Amino acid sequence: MRIYTKTQGFDLTPAIDAHVTRQLHRNLASAENQVIAVDVFLTDINGPKGGLDKKAVVCVQLASRMTVRFEAVHADLYAAVSLAARRTKHTVRRTLRRLKRMEKAELRGLRHFTGELQTG
Repeated sequence: MRIYTKTQGFDLTPAIDAHVTRQLHRNLASAENQVIAVDVFLTDINGPKGGLDKKAVVCVQLASRMTVRFEAVHADLYAAVSLAARRTKHTVRRTLRRLKRMEKAELRGLRHFTGELQTG
């Protein structure tokens, strides 16, 4: 799994990069075989004014060519990254379950189709 982090409005420090990497590896470990790449965009919305202004956007590229995207806004950048990683984990799991159900339905349809060919 490749993790690419980009910041806007401030510099990417080694501590922020390590936190992003740790949170994403922890939360996406169960789906690591299905995840191709993770792009993280961190921004400071209104600069030094304060308030809820740190935004973390996590985009996950899955092996099935689908993209899962989630964003979180918080006063603390580390909290925004943690929240976005947790929510992304749930969204990725839900998307993978949905894909698995669709694949099983397709296989069931093929099984019925080949059964009709053999009897017909």
